[in-house]
Amino acid sequence: MFIQSKATVNSRHKNGLALEQRCGGKETLIQWSNGDQQWCPTHDLDYQGSQITMIGGQEYVNNG
Repeated sequence: MFIQSKATVNSRHKNGLALEQRCGGKETLIQWSNGDQQWCPTHDLDYQGSQITMIGGQEYVNNG
């Protein structure tokens, strides 16, 4: 599943993959398609469904 950032103005930061989370799921490390990695506030991420699946197998569930 690819991640998009609702907050970014950088057009190179699209189609990211979630690698890991910190701060109790409030921040997510994203690897963007151009190779950049960035910690992003989880609530600023756009993804399909109700959860973010980490590459390592963890999941973040959005309960509203």
